[in-house]
Amino acid sequence: MSKLSSPYDPAQAPKDLKYVRYEKKGNVAHVIINRPEVRNALHSWAYIELRQCWRDIGLDPDIYVGIVSGEGHAFCAGRDVKFLAEHWASGTRTPHEDPNSPHYHWGGGGQPKDVNLEKPLIAALNGFAVGVGLNIVLQCQLRVMAEDAWIGDQHTNVGRYGAPHELYTALPRATAAYLSLCNGRLTAQECLMQGIVNKVVPRDQVMAAAEEMAEMVCRSSPLAVQAIIRTYNMVAAFPPSLVTYARDLDQRIAETEDGEEGARAFREKRRPAWKLR
Repeated sequence: MSKLSSPYDPAQAPKDLKYVRYEKKGNVAHVIINRPEVRNALHSWAYIELRQCWRDIGLDPDIYVGIVSGEGHAFCAGRDVKFLAEHWASGTRTPHEDPNSPHYHWGGGGQPKDVNLEKPLIAALNGFAVGVGLNIVLQCQLRVMAEDAWIGDQHTNVGRYGAPHELYTALPRATAAYLSLCNGRLTAQECLMQGIVNKVVPRDQVMAAAEEMAEMVCRSSPLAVQAIIRTYNMVAAFPPSLVTYARDLDQRIAETEDGEEGARAFREKRRPAWKLR
């Protein structure tokens, strides 16, 4: 029996994307979240496009590293709560939260881990990153941050659960608790002091600093670098039981009165009125 092969076809790379700009420059792929009108918040269709990009980075043998950033003055405002609230108001689930939708993927499916990406990523934080935006940042092994950028969680602020287990292992525990429980924020300098980012630079130098770091990665053996990323992923992996438990909690809380009220209050630009229990 002859050996089957499946070489990468560059023509199959994502193109004509609406919510993400995806470009390749030499051995570096650029993923730019492109919804500046909502501060790069993510909805079902943006998740799908991001997943296509992560998958292509993993498949293309000529890509050694990726740079992730946001269009405009924000990196990513997390999930699109207005998109969520509109579906709640009509009595429907968002496509990525609806098990009957062909686009169902709880959590959106737009994070690098969702395709088990085994190539390094550099987060170029041109602005603030919260919620799922912060999760994407923490799945990047290297991080450059603008001087006026900040990070936060904000899930409990809108009646959601998020992925606190990821923050609790990727950050100092007191810092993770401050972000998740208090909806606190960390400035760029605080992130630098805590070793959360590698560099803090003026906003107009963020991409140049990230590209300089990418060039350093590209000088190394691609196979060795990918082996290191694979090892990182194994060390950071959670037991399947914990992943399932966290996903079920996220889904259960999302469909409570708190989840509905959080989304509605966000859309109406007011403080949520949580139910007393």
